[in-house]
Amino acid sequence: MKKNIKIAYFLSFLSELYFPISVWLFYYLRFLDFKQIGVLTAVKLISSNLFEVPTGVFADVFGRKKAIVISFFLYGLVMLGFANVSVFWMFIVLDVLKALSNAFFSGSLEALIYDSLKNEGKESQYDKVVANMESMAWVGLFISAIGGGYLYYYWFRSPYIVQGGLYLVAAVIALRLVEPKIDSQKFKLSEAIKFNLVGFKELFANSKVSQLSTIFITLGAGYFIASEMLGISQAKEYGMDSRGVGFLFGTGYIVSAIASQFYPRLKRWLGVERLLLIAAGILLGSFLLAKWVGVVVGSLLIIGRISSSTTFRNTRSSVINGLVNSKSRATTISTLVLLSQLPMALMAYFMGDYIDKNSPNSLAWVLGLVMIGLLVGQLIVFRRKGGLQYPPCIIG
Repeated sequence: MKKNIKIAYFLSFLSELYFPISVWLFYYLRFLDFKQIGVLTAVKLISSNLFEVPTGVFADVFGRKKAIVISFFLYGLVMLGFANVSVFWMFIVLDVLKALSNAFFSGSLEALIYDSLKNEGKESQYDKVVANMESMAWVGLFISAIGGGYLYYYWFRSPYIVQGGLYLVAAVIALRLVEPKIDSQKFKLSEAIKFNLVGFKELFANSKVSQLSTIFITLGAGYFIASEMLGISQAKEYGMDSRGVGFLFGTGYIVSAIASQFYPRLKRWLGVERLLLIAAGILLGSFLLAKWVGVVVGSLLIIGRISSSTTFRNTRSSVINGLVNSKSRATTISTLVLLSQLPMALMAYFMGDYIDKNSPNSLAWVLGLVMIGLLVGQLIVFRRKGGLQYPPCIIG
């Protein structure tokens, strides 16, 4: 268990030491326009949605360790490929492969660590472990956001070359993980298709779980759209270059790393519901106000949105892992990610077209209004059913 946790901390750092994070839009715009970027985003997300559940099933059946190793190795090759492309169809192929590698990683490391703790009866330590993993991830993003901005400034292909090498190293390190022996099962081809539906059943098993899943999906979709479509384009609209965007994102990431360390204490003090309300308020505020403010306040809104995402992600991870069965944990987490990404997958082209015709901040304002409508509608339905309900094990 201790070995797995130490490796997980390092892999969490390396997985988010992603040097193109603050410059990918600048890189794409060298060869493509916003409509083409919208098409690429849609293809990538649709591919990701198609891959999420099957790769979650792969992780649950064949092992989370194997899924993690495959993810890093494939991602490393994809990054090296990006450093040498300039044609639209090649971007499509690489984005599909990137979606596949992301899907292999999604939920696998969390599930492996939770089961490592559960194997020794120490599930209560998961909140602290996942908070540390989040902090390591945010530190990685902080370093790569600033470093990537400068790498791009001096040679625009270098962030992808460096990234490819790092992920191949991470694949080698992941080979040292130990698969926890818990709820193991043998693979049966006849059951594989049925197992794809397990994640949906877990997320909507009863009224309590369905309510939480619905809120996580809505807020997760908002955070995902912000990270994939809005963040860099908003900063670019404010007049920032790659170095400025790197510092902006880096600030948000380091604040998130610090905030993640306080998550277990915040959960005890405030509870799940208040933490979700705070995260939702910051997210919606960053959407609704962006159109009406200048570069300073706009930058603060972006930093606040990035920082609040750590609270949301920690809460989602803690709650979902505490509710689902070990044998289907990676599948369920993958299904939750799939449903959170689906709105972006369906609307990516239209969002890109809207940005071309208007602006990123105008899109953020529209998105904020839509999300308010969805969340208010959900709360009305929940109140009619007796209010938002939490299982005692989550509140405690």
